[in-house]
Parts: sequence; structure tokens; C-alpha cells
Amino acid sequence: MDRKKLQDEFKEEIGFIPPGVMVSQRLGESFQEIISSYHHEIWRDGVIPLKYRYLIALATAVFEENETRGKLEMNKAIKYGATKEEILEVLKQQVWMKGAPTLVKIAPLVKYMDSKFENKVE
Repeated sequence: MDRKKLQDEFKEEIGFIPPGVMVSQRLGESFQEIISSYHHEIWRDGVIPLKYRYLIALATAVFEENETRGKLEMNKAIKYGATKEEILEVLKQQVWMKGAPTLVKIAPLVKYMDSKFENKVE
């Protein structure tokens, strides 16, 4: 598959080219095809719907203390139907898993979440 077609596919499907797919092109065309196929395998509806896959990804981002990725995963979870209450449950679970200092780490995510739901009718 040519790189332009691959990039166009990702832009159409998810709106951007995943960083791993972009970097993999530097490692050769066949490697990029493998990574792209794997990405499609993971990030498509399956037994676990995308909303829940992105909530899981949000949880791992919080656990890794990666605010930027947390916001990205939160956006995707919201896009696929996650509610404010579901996101709050994920955040509470991560406080349980990592301890009370996590409350400080998630404060920017809570503020960001509130801004995403400000104009939404629930």
C-alpha cells in the first residue's frame, strides 16, 4: 500500500495519522503495513466497543501520568459516546489504583472534561 493512500485512510477514519504509524514509515514500508494493520485490529469495534476501549486507554494515560494523552483519549471516548459520569468513574478508579496524590495529577483532566461537557445536554 502506498504511503499517501495509507495516510489518507487514517485521516478519513480517525482524523489524524497515529504517531506510531507515522514513525513506522521510517522503518520501512512492510513494517509500516504491519503497524497499520495492528492499529486497525485494536482500534475498531469488536467485542469491546470503541467507547470502552478509549476509556481503558484513558485509564492507562492517567496511570502513566500522561496528561496530553489523557486528553486525547478522553476526546475519543466522548466522540464514541462516553458520558461525564463514565469518565469520572474511570478517574476515581485510577485514584484508587495509584493513591490520593493522583487527585492532583487528574485535576487538569477534570477541568478539561468539564469544558468538554459544558455545552452538552446530558
